[in-house]
Amino acid sequence: MDRKRLGLWAVAFVLVVGVMEVLALKLGSLELPLPTGPERPTVADRPAQVGESPSQN
Repeated sequence: MDRKRLGLWAVAFVLVVGVMEVLALKLGSLELPLPTGPERPTVADRPAQVGESPSQN
């Protein structure tokens, strides 16, 4: 591979990593509305047993 092509690949790689970093920062700064309060606890009242489906009550 000649130097020009290798340089273009390096620039493209840096740009891709930079875009991914910006997207990760944007996604990490989102405020997601999480349910809180006594009507919907954030921890399970009764943890599922081994082999039990989480939807079974």
